[in-house]
Amino acid sequence: MAARKRKAPSNGKDEGKLDRSLFPDDIRPDFEGFRPAAFTFLRRLKRNNERAWFLANKETYEAEVKFPLECLIAEFAPDRQVGRGLSVRGDPQRAVFRVNRDVRFSNNKQPYKTHAGAVLSRGGGRGEPGVVYVHIEPGNCRVSAGFWRTEPHELTAWRNRIVDDPEAWHDIVGPYADSKGLNPKGRMFMRTISALARLPRGFQEHKDAAIAPYLLWKSFLLTRPLTDVEAQGRGLIDIVRTVARAAVPLLEFGWAVVDAPSDKDPRRHAAAAGLREID
Repeated sequence: MAARKRKAPSNGKDEGKLDRSLFPDDIRPDFEGFRPAAFTFLRRLKRNNERAWFLANKETYEAEVKFPLECLIAEFAPDRQVGRGLSVRGDPQRAVFRVNRDVRFSNNKQPYKTHAGAVLSRGGGRGEPGVVYVHIEPGNCRVSAGFWRTEPHELTAWRNRIVDDPEAWHDIVGPYADSKGLNPKGRMFMRTISALARLPRGFQEHKDAAIAPYLLWKSFLLTRPLTDVEAQGRGLIDIVRTVARAAVPLLEFGWAVVDAPSDKDPRRHAAAAGLREID
């Protein structure tokens, strides 16, 4: 049976014309950047977040947003030069998040995400702990690496390991500390998605230690903000690779936690929770 074909955008800057070259599902051409049409589509989707509009414009989404994102991820496939030597890899068929939102338990019933995202991971797919995440959204593009909304039983293990070796932890996060919250463009910084208001039980004795703020964190992410212009060129590949390399100590720290529970880890006495997709 012949492989299913996908349409690919051209390398030109004329948004009105697409190269109709076809590629099998397991092949992606070189990534040349997201064209301005991708950002135009996402801005329009934000204003017209309804099923009828999306279906009428789905071809633009496929050609200008999804396919270029797959091409970017494919650059980090094991058989491509770009990803060699990295601890994460890309699989364009498994790494891109769906544009549909899960609205079952949300008050926000808009059916579509107004951004695009994909990951590099150890196995190449979504739902794995410790990833490099690419986020494409007009005015809010970024590349992040680390662990997203870590499960409670894993957080205890993280905190124990931080407490056991605070110097090693500061060696990892110190160069990227963002104490002023400036989040400058073009610089990597450490951040969390959410944090506790007070130290959890068993860690109060460390309230005056330098590591105390990190014991409140629920996520551990090294983030590099992007301008829309940076996302529109092949240079985005180098940025993703730079973040992936810089994040190795953080990723290895976290993988040691999730892969080899210590004696203090409550997972020795509780079933591990299922992995979730990063959204």
